[in-house]
Amino acid sequence: MDQNARKICQQHGYGYLYASLYSTSHRIPVYSAYIFDPGCDNKGGRKSGEWFIEPKLSGISEDSMQPERNYRDTIKQNQAVNDDYRFSGYDRGHLNPNSFHCGEDGRTATFTLTNAAPMDACFNRVHWKDWEKGVKDILKAEPPGVGTAYLVTGTVVDASGYRIPRRGEFDGDSTREYNRVTVPTHIWTAVCYKHHLNDEESYSFGFIGKNQPDSNIMVETVPQLNRYLSKLHGSGIKIFTDDCFSTNRKSEENVKRLYREIRLPMSDKLHMSDDALNTFHTAMSQFNDLHPLKRPKVTGMTILESFDSLETWFKTTETMKYLSGSACVLSQPISALVKTVGRKELRKRDTAEDSAEVVCSLVPEEASDCTSSCLYKEEAGGYYCYYGNTERSCSPVYSMMTVAGTRCNSDHTCGKHGTHYYWCNVGSSWEYCSPPLPLGKGRDGHYCRSDHNCGWYGHQYTWCYTDYDGNWDFCCSSDSRYSAEGDKTCKSDSPCSLYYSMAYFSDIAFCDTIGGSWARCCTP
Repeated sequence: MDQNARKICQQHGYGYLYASLYSTSHRIPVYSAYIFDPGCDNKGGRKSGEWFIEPKLSGISEDSMQPERNYRDTIKQNQAVNDDYRFSGYDRGHLNPNSFHCGEDGRTATFTLTNAAPMDACFNRVHWKDWEKGVKDILKAEPPGVGTAYLVTGTVVDASGYRIPRRGEFDGDSTREYNRVTVPTHIWTAVCYKHHLNDEESYSFGFIGKNQPDSNIMVETVPQLNRYLSKLHGSGIKIFTDDCFSTNRKSEENVKRLYREIRLPMSDKLHMSDDALNTFHTAMSQFNDLHPLKRPKVTGMTILESFDSLETWFKTTETMKYLSGSACVLSQPISALVKTVGRKELRKRDTAEDSAEVVCSLVPEEASDCTSSCLYKEEAGGYYCYYGNTERSCSPVYSMMTVAGTRCNSDHTCGKHGTHYYWCNVGSSWEYCSPPLPLGKGRDGHYCRSDHNCGWYGHQYTWCYTDYDGNWDFCCSSDSRYSAEGDKTCKSDSPCSLYYSMAYFSDIAFCDTIGGSWARCCTP
C-alpha cells in the first residue's frame, strides 16, 4: 500500500461527507470510506454533470472540493484530471457510489476525481453495478434507524502496472500527457453493519473482483478479504479493527445471499469433460424415453479434485459450506493419502498409494439442530453453528469412511449422532470415525495421523495415533492455551498454566474448564 498517500475529508457545501485515502503517485484513491444512507431512492440523480478535484492536494488553501475548470493547469502533478480519461476506454469509476447517498450535496460529492479510479466499462456498468445493488438491497431491508452501515471501497494496484492515457491507443497523437493514472488490478468493498441495540443483529461481509470485462467477483468474509488483500499488497491489511462481527449468524446469511443471488448467476457456465457430458446426456435421454412426462432430479454428484494436502481440502470445503450450504463429503479412506504437516510426512506404509487426489461427493449440508453452517472455530478448537441466535457445538458432515476404511451406509455419514464421539452405521453394525481436520496434537507435540485424529474411540479420554507403528498419545483437540484433555475448553480467565500448588503435578499444565472441573493441558 502507498505509504505516502494523502488523507482527504471529502467536503462539498458546508459539511464533511466521507473520507478518502489518495495516492498522488498513482493518481487514484487507495480507498473511500463512507456511510450508507437508506432514506431515499436516489432516482433524481444530480443536477450538474461537472466533476471536481481536491485543491489541498496541490497546496491550495481551499477546504471544499472545487470544479476542475478552476484549477486545471495547477493541480495535474498530484491528481488526475478529466482529460486523463478521455478516449482511454475506461470509466471514471466511483468508489463511494452516487446511489448510496441522499440529498444534492451527498450525491454531488461523490463526483470528484479523488473518489474515482479507471474501471473497465463492462466491469463497472455490469458486474460491479450488480454487486452494489445487491449490497443496497441488503442494507435497505434493515429497519430504519436501528443501525449504521459503514463501507470501505478500495483499489489494488501493481506498481509497474498499466497507466492511462496511452499514446495512440484510442485517439491520435495530441499534446496531452500520457501514462499518468494507474489502472487498478482489483476493486473491493467491505461492509460493516452495526446494530445500535443488539450486537447479534450486526454483521459484515466483503467482495473483490478483477478490473476486467469478464470479471469473476468473489464474496468473502471480512477476515478472508483481509488475507486476500494482504497477499495482493504484500503487507498486512485489516479493514475493520475487530472484523465487525464476522462470525455472527447474519454475516453468514448475507454472504450466502450474495453468493446465490449474484455470484452464481454471473459465474461461468459449468464445464464438463466430453465423457461426463456424454454420460449426462445419455442418462437424461434414457430417462425421458422411459418417463416422457417426468423430469429427472439430480440429488448429488461426485467431484474428483486434486489438492496439495488435506488441509487445502478442509479450507475449501469450509468455504463451500459457508457460501452455498453444500458439503463435499470424503468418499475414500483418508489413509490412502499422503499427509504432510510441517516437515514430517505421515504415510500408510503398507501401500504404494501416495496420491493427493481427494474424491468427495457434493451434498447439501445437514447439520442437526443448526440454522447456519457447522464450521470450525479456531479460537474454540471445535465445530459450532447457530440455532436462531444461539451458538452451539455441532457435528459437521464431512466423510463417508470409518477409521478402518469401511464405507458408511449411504444414509448415515460420519458424525456424533447424539454421542460425544464420531461414528457411523456400516451394514448392521457401527464403527468409529476420525473427527475432521484440522489435526490435533499429542502431549509430546507430535501431530495425529490424518486418518486418526483426536477422538474418544471407546475410552474416557481423547487420544490419537501419531504414526503408523502403533504409537499413540493423549491429546487435545488443538494446541491453544484454552484446550484441555477430553475435548474440554478452559475458562477465559483460566488458560493452561503450571499450577505449583498442586504438589503432585508441579511440572504439568492444568486449567479450570467450562463445566467446573480441572483438566490437564497440552500447551502450558
